[in-house]
Amino acid sequence: MSRVFFLKADDVDKEDKFESLLDRAGIGMLSGIVAVKMHMGERNNRTYIKPERVKPIIEAIKRHGGMPFVTDTTTIYKEKRYTAMDYYETAFAHGFLPSVLGCPVLIADGLKDDGVPVSESGHVEIARYIYESDSMLVITHATGHGASSFGGAIKNVAMGCVTKRTKKYMHEVTKPVLNQDLCTGCDKCREACRHDAITITESHTINFDKCVGCGACIAVCESGALSSPPDMSPELQKRLAEVASTVIHALPYRNLVYLNFLMDITPYCDCAEFAPEYICPDIGVLASRDIVALDMATIELINADKFSGDPSVQVREAHRLGLGELRYELVSI
Repeated sequence: MSRVFFLKADDVDKEDKFESLLDRAGIGMLSGIVAVKMHMGERNNRTYIKPERVKPIIEAIKRHGGMPFVTDTTTIYKEKRYTAMDYYETAFAHGFLPSVLGCPVLIADGLKDDGVPVSESGHVEIARYIYESDSMLVITHATGHGASSFGGAIKNVAMGCVTKRTKKYMHEVTKPVLNQDLCTGCDKCREACRHDAITITESHTINFDKCVGCGACIAVCESGALSSPPDMSPELQKRLAEVASTVIHALPYRNLVYLNFLMDITPYCDCAEFAPEYICPDIGVLASRDIVALDMATIELINADKFSGDPSVQVREAHRLGLGELRYELVSI
């Protein structure tokens, strides 16, 4: 049975309590160059984990002799984190500055989507700066998710530690279904598509070689002609677990610690640009060296009924793949 350490929301801003959480979780084992993997928020998002919450974590790593840098990877959808240059501008606008954090901020897949292939199939490429680090702290803002039901540490590793090629592999199962009989020809889907995957002659058609499964067309379709595949959520969750397992097992280091923030919990991930809704009150912060136990505890503390679909598919699949234990002991700090 794995241990998951829990600090309730009222104590998160108490310096001694937060330091105790980090120490119990094993932050002292993060040596050498430490990748601090997190989501720095899409432009206009307001619920991402703020730099002022990250700075004490950076200071704790440095006190133990680690050399941290804050990092994430670029997106497959074309917004303000699509390229490294886009992401740097967004990160800096959100306050993720070296002068604020006390460490560098580096986009892990570099200027040209640079990764290290680690699977025989060629589907999985770990972003180079993450692969070349010596240890990693994964900081996750726990949220709901429109496609995967739940976004926790497993999703953060799977979708966030890899190149665009691997992201596209996972999103193969999210590509839209088109019902021509319901299409009104309004053309909103084509206008919303940033990948030129929708064309119109006598009717709309989708070029699935260009489609990245981002869902932008589905979001604007008012007639119901475009919809998600019926098995999208469980299939995407299984791919998340598959890729997370491949990444974690292929990293040349085993010093990993996971930290989940159960605060400002919305139905959407931090890629969302619209005003947030909250699915429950703030709960606190969880920390563990077991990614499976951590995400299972996160789901159960939030309550699985708060999510769309079954959020535990990815966790159970990650357990099947040997990433961790479903049973855990919750240790309050």
